[in-house]
Amino acid sequence: MTVVKLLLSLLLLPTLSEASNQPPRFQNYFFQSYLLIYENTPVGTSITQLQAVDPDGEPLIFGVVGEEAMRYFAVQEMTGVVWLRQPLDRETKSEMQVEFSVSDSQGVVKNTVNIQIGDVNDNAPSFLNQPYAVQIPENTPVGTSVFMVNATDPDQGVGGSVLFSFQPPSPFFSIDGARGIVTVTRALDYETTTAYQLTVNATDQDKRRPLSSLANLAITITDIQDMDPIFTNLPYSTNIMEDAPPGYEVRKIRAIDQDLGRPRGIGYTIMSGNTNSMFALDYISGSLTVSGQLDRENPLYSSGFTITVKATELNDDRTPSSATVMTTFTILLIDKNDNPPRFNSSEYRVLIPELAQVGFALPLYIQVEDKDEGVNSMFQVVLTGNNSEHFSISPTSVQGRADLRVRVAVPLDYETIRSYSFSLYANESLSEHVGFARVFIDLINENDNRPIFSQTLYNISLPESTAAGTSLLQIKATDNDIGTFGVVRYYFSDEPDQFSLDVETGWVTLRDRLDYELMRRFTLTILARDGGGEETTGRLRINVLDVNDNAPVFQKEAYTGSLLENEQAPQQIVRARATDEDSPPNNILTYSIIYASQFRSYFSISVVEGYAVITVNRPLDYEQVPGGLIFLTLMARDGGNPSLNSTVPVTIELFVTVCLTHLLSDGATVLFVNATDLDASREFGQVSLIYSLQGSSQFRLNTRSGEITTTALLDREMKSEYILIVRAVDGGVGPQQKTGIATVNITVLDINDNAPMWRDEPYQANVVEMSPIDTDVITVLAVDPDYGDNGTVVYSINPENPFYTINRNTGKIRTSGAVLDRESQNARSAQLMRTIIVSATDRGTPPLRSSASATVFVNLLDLNDNDPAFLNLPFVAEVPEGLPIGSSVFRVQVQDPDEGDNGAVTMALQMGMPRLDFRLNTTTEVLVSTAVLDREQIGQYYLRIIAYDAGQFPRTSTSTLTITVLDMNDETPTFFPSIYNVSLDENVPRDYVVVRLNCTDNDAGLNAELSYFITGGNQDGKFSVGFRTGVVRTVVGLDRETQASYRLVIEAIDNGPAGGRRTGTATVYVEVLDVNDNRPIFLQNSYETSVLENIPRGTSILQQFHACPCIVQLVEADMGFRNK
Repeated sequence: MTVVKLLLSLLLLPTLSEASNQPPRFQNYFFQSYLLIYENTPVGTSITQLQAVDPDGEPLIFGVVGEEAMRYFAVQEMTGVVWLRQPLDRETKSEMQVEFSVSDSQGVVKNTVNIQIGDVNDNAPSFLNQPYAVQIPENTPVGTSVFMVNATDPDQGVGGSVLFSFQPPSPFFSIDGARGIVTVTRALDYETTTAYQLTVNATDQDKRRPLSSLANLAITITDIQDMDPIFTNLPYSTNIMEDAPPGYEVRKIRAIDQDLGRPRGIGYTIMSGNTNSMFALDYISGSLTVSGQLDRENPLYSSGFTITVKATELNDDRTPSSATVMTTFTILLIDKNDNPPRFNSSEYRVLIPELAQVGFALPLYIQVEDKDEGVNSMFQVVLTGNNSEHFSISPTSVQGRADLRVRVAVPLDYETIRSYSFSLYANESLSEHVGFARVFIDLINENDNRPIFSQTLYNISLPESTAAGTSLLQIKATDNDIGTFGVVRYYFSDEPDQFSLDVETGWVTLRDRLDYELMRRFTLTILARDGGGEETTGRLRINVLDVNDNAPVFQKEAYTGSLLENEQAPQQIVRARATDEDSPPNNILTYSIIYASQFRSYFSISVVEGYAVITVNRPLDYEQVPGGLIFLTLMARDGGNPSLNSTVPVTIELFVTVCLTHLLSDGATVLFVNATDLDASREFGQVSLIYSLQGSSQFRLNTRSGEITTTALLDREMKSEYILIVRAVDGGVGPQQKTGIATVNITVLDINDNAPMWRDEPYQANVVEMSPIDTDVITVLAVDPDYGDNGTVVYSINPENPFYTINRNTGKIRTSGAVLDRESQNARSAQLMRTIIVSATDRGTPPLRSSASATVFVNLLDLNDNDPAFLNLPFVAEVPEGLPIGSSVFRVQVQDPDEGDNGAVTMALQMGMPRLDFRLNTTTEVLVSTAVLDREQIGQYYLRIIAYDAGQFPRTSTSTLTITVLDMNDETPTFFPSIYNVSLDENVPRDYVVVRLNCTDNDAGLNAELSYFITGGNQDGKFSVGFRTGVVRTVVGLDRETQASYRLVIEAIDNGPAGGRRTGTATVYVEVLDVNDNRPIFLQNSYETSVLENIPRGTSILQQFHACPCIVQLVEADMGFRNK
């Protein structure tokens, strides 16, 4: 509401005192100018107050004069306040002349005021000449003015100034704000929009309270023939059964003229892709039908047809116009299971070595194919026949086509089965669809068997008298190989002098006479070698039996003994010993005295510790033995049959014997000799006897008393026996002098005061390892100068040595029979075999031991008795596939503990391997690759390595090196097939299984673990694929009317190492089949046309008049019979 503010000036006039009554006078300024009242002043508003003065000071009464003035204004009589009685409108009346009055008691005074009605913006612009409508052609150029709108506003100033605009703005039209001229701003298209309803806004320019009005402007676009036709219901790609007969309608091709004002008819033509004219297209109806015999398995048709169709607008005379459109679509043939699997050959033959490893792929090119598609091309491959379990075939489940691999499943053996024949079947689900082929496998003989001896140890005993040339026994070894590989020849490891071995027959023959006493047993190593060089060792033990061919032999040619007269019996006087080199019982000896010169009955013989001890059983009197000598003959007889004997003479001398210990000091009395003289006279008788001594300066004789005493300390070890001649003469002179002679035998008795002492210590001996029991090693000798038991040496090995024995009496060391192995790794055993510690002790009481033991150092001579030994067993290696040629794979370590050539080892790979993908460097012992390894071809190798020494008869060892080829991510996931065609109804539920993808990765482990992703064609997220399963499912419902087909790109990514993962791709074509789920929809909300009043009944009112832009179009989104 506008409030009118009046500035009233008060005019102060001086009061005059007059005598006469004067009239009142108005004092308001507006009577001289004007009074402004705004038209929006509310009724009842006080607009001003009349002011007047009366010189006489009388009360005044105010009023308004005139009918019109009284309609608009009222005056409060007493106060002069003027208020508004009726609304004002400047646009109706812009000013008024109003007369106001003031009166006193004397009269009335009137005065006129010019009231100006002030304008306010209370009128909106008003459009003229409505309604606004215009028709323009669609090809109206941009910038063309097509219409002008007009509006007025009765307000004054900016409130009456009008500006035009579109509300909302139009992208195709603009309007001049001041003039209202409408101009085209963008190219128009009838086919896009046939009419525009624009709202024009006319607004005044009042800043405080602008007012506006709206008007509609209808712009109708008229059609021009400027559009090419367009195909409807795209895409046209479809799938049909491969056995669809000629005449079968594939689908309808439909195009419409986009010029909707006056659409023209369409003609249809196939431009390309109609291989062998398999399809026909009706020119007018657009019906696409089969016109030939289809076959999906025909290479020309297997990938489908990519057909290009042209739609041409037809002129009124049905001739083609220049308006055309083309579309390209695919027709895929849906497979029918009309083909059985077929192999690329009806028969396969191959030769492989019998040593082909398990997993070895046979060099056969076997391909099987079912030309059908999808599940129709799925079949199982089966290998049947006798012993078919010896081989495996992969893959066994095939879809479409596959290269088959026949692999060795179990170790083969040429000697068991030389050839195989199998039937190969490819079985489909239909029983009549079976593929068949024959597989023939022949094995190549390999030397894979070693000779085997019929006995692990051949043992024979024969007498030493066996004649040279005698056949002893036949060695037999068998080899399961066939042909030359199974021919066995025989050899000695070390050729002996006494025996020969027939190479071919294995007969062992005596080459030279045997001597039990030289060698009692032969242990020979025999070799059986087959035609391929494989060897086996065996043992031959020949025991030589003793024959009594040796007579006893006494250790001395003659024995002497001494006997003291009158010595108490029994007394051992002679110890004799004979030896017989024969063996028991031939060497068991008996002794006898076969002759005695006298006193035969006085003597007896016994055997003590192998010695023949002659004992005198009665005391003898020196005077009864002539010359003091007795002669015996001793005979030794062995236990053979017939027995042999030897004799030896024994002389026994009788002494007047004095036995002394050798510890007697100088001057000790030995004995008194006493001679008797029967003469009675003093001159010639007993008293006259004078004694003298001869024989040793160690004694002296008292010439008168006959006392013999020592002159020095006696040492039995220096001289154990003294023979003294004591002479006694009487007092006679010359020839008259008589002499008596006596022999005094002084024996220095032994005491055990000397320990045994070694001769030639230390000892060195050579012994061939593996020598049999009782092989002579060496004889040690210790001497003890003492006598009898005190000087008898007893030998022992101390500490005990399990490898050797010693004859305690003779000191001869022999092998014990424990195995002498030069290469023994047992440190203690190795030391005991090479070092023998011998102790020597006498038999005295107490016995004395030598101060030091004797050491026998044994040099074990090498015998080629050890096979080469592989050290780093088991031989297992892991190598990554794709390893460059020449890469080191494994170092084979081998040693032969034998010596020299016997221990020099050479290695080689066993010949006959199926694939020589490796080479063994015999210098470095490193196995290197000679080919790029492929785990998918061969995942594991079993290499037989042979090691042989350089001995005269080489010994060999073999071992198997297992090489596992580790998987590298070198195989790309592969889909079978790579293209899937699927049709499904549009109303399938969520999570519906669309297709199960089949993808394999020939790698292993994580490298073969696949993850699936949809990488293309799924922008709206309609489908999902199982991350691990590869199952494609729907995520939401499908709508054929929104999208009729999908091309999904599926990627399978393996789980190889980051940066090296591989991807396989498959394409899934999904055709959404229509279901009747849409109602018909009109393209326009209303249709308008004109007809003549006299038009006949039944006339088509929308097609008869070609000039009419109104053609009723009804769109049915469904397909086929459902859209009719």
